[in-house]
Amino acid sequence: MDAPLYLDHAATTPPLPEALEAFREAVVSGFANPGSLHQAGADAARMIEKARKSLKESFGARKYRVVWTATGTEGNHLGIQGLARAQREIVARKGLKPRVLVGALEHPSALLAAEALAEEGFVVEQLAGDGDGIIRPEILEAALGDDVVLVTIQWANNEIGSLNPIQQLVARTRHGAPNALFHSDAVQAVGKCATPLDRLGADSYSVAAHKLGGIRGCAAFLLREGCVTPQAMFVGGGHEGGMRSGTENTMGIAAFAAAAKVRRQWITADPMFLHKRRATLLTGLRDAFPDLVVLGPESDAEILGAVLAIAIPGIRAETFLHQLEAQGIFVGSGSACNAHGHTESAILSAIGLNENLRNSVLRISLCGDESESDLSQVVSAFVAERSNQP
Repeated sequence: MDAPLYLDHAATTPPLPEALEAFREAVVSGFANPGSLHQAGADAARMIEKARKSLKESFGARKYRVVWTATGTEGNHLGIQGLARAQREIVARKGLKPRVLVGALEHPSALLAAEALAEEGFVVEQLAGDGDGIIRPEILEAALGDDVVLVTIQWANNEIGSLNPIQQLVARTRHGAPNALFHSDAVQAVGKCATPLDRLGADSYSVAAHKLGGIRGCAAFLLREGCVTPQAMFVGGGHEGGMRSGTENTMGIAAFAAAAKVRRQWITADPMFLHKRRATLLTGLRDAFPDLVVLGPESDAEILGAVLAIAIPGIRAETFLHQLEAQGIFVGSGSACNAHGHTESAILSAIGLNENLRNSVLRISLCGDESESDLSQVVSAFVAERSNQP
C-alpha cells in the first residue's frame, strides 16, 4: 500500500519539517531554564523572545502580547474565565449581575469554560448560530447590554468549518456592551486564514501549535495591548507577566513559531490555496454522489478552506471511516457521537441537521500541500467504499 494520505488536520497536523528542525536546535542550544541567570539560561530566554516576535508577525498580531501556554484549552480558560473574573467588578459596582455571552457552537473547551462561570454568580447565555453554523451580528446585538462583561465566539468552527464575522461582532460588542471584552477561539483558523488578527480586533485569542504544523504541548494566548490583565489560571513563579506561571517550553515554542512562519508564507503566496483544494475535492465528490450533503456555508468568505464536512445518506460514518483507513485514507468523523461514542454532537444539533444524517457525517480536513493526484485518490476511495455498502 502507498503511504497513507492523512486528511484529519483539524484534529491535529503532523509537524512540519521546519518545526522539527527548530525543535532540534532548541533541544541543543535552548535546553536551559530561561529563568536562570547564567549564559545558557539567557540563550533560552532570547530564543523564546525571538519566537514571540515571530509569532506576532506570522499572525498579523502586532497589537497583541503573546502569552505562552500549553494548550488551546488553557488559552480559552484564560480568555474566558480569566477575563470575565477580571471584569466583573466593573458591572458589580453599578449594581448589575455580570453576564457572559458564548456561542452555542463553540468547542467544548470554550463552551464549558463559560458555563462553569454560572457557579460563580455570572449569568451565562448562549448565542444561537444559523443553519450554516454562523452567529450573525444581529443575533449578538440583540443580547448585548451594560451588564455584559465578556463575549466569546470562535473564529472557525472545528466540525464544519464555518467562519464567524469576528470583525463585525467585535464592532457590535464595542457599541452595545461598553463594559464587555471579546475573546475568540482562533485555534482552527490561524495559519489557514489570511486575515490578520489585528484587523479582527478582538481583545484576546487562543491559538495552538499542533493545528498548523507545530508540536503538541505548546500554545499561546494573545492579549490586546492595553487590555485588562486576566486573572491567572496558574500561579507560582510569575512567568509570562504573571499570567501563566510555569517554566516555558522553549523547544515547543521555537517549533510553533517556525510552523506559523511557514503557514504565513503559504498564505502570502496564495491566500486561496486551501479553498482551491477544497473546491477540487468537493467537485469530485459531488459528481460521484449526487445525494451528497455539504455542511456549512457555500461562500468562500464564510468557510474555512481547510475543512470539508459532508454527509452521505445511507452510510454510517464510523464504519465508512475505517473502510477508508484500510485504503490508506485517514479522515475524521463528524458523526452524532463524539470520539468515545457516548454523546451527540452539539454542533450537528445546533445547525439543525436532519437526524437521519447525523451518523453519516465525515470531516475531511486539509493541510494545503495535497496534490491533484491525492484528491483524486480520495474520490476514488469514496466511490469504491460506497459501492461496497450493503
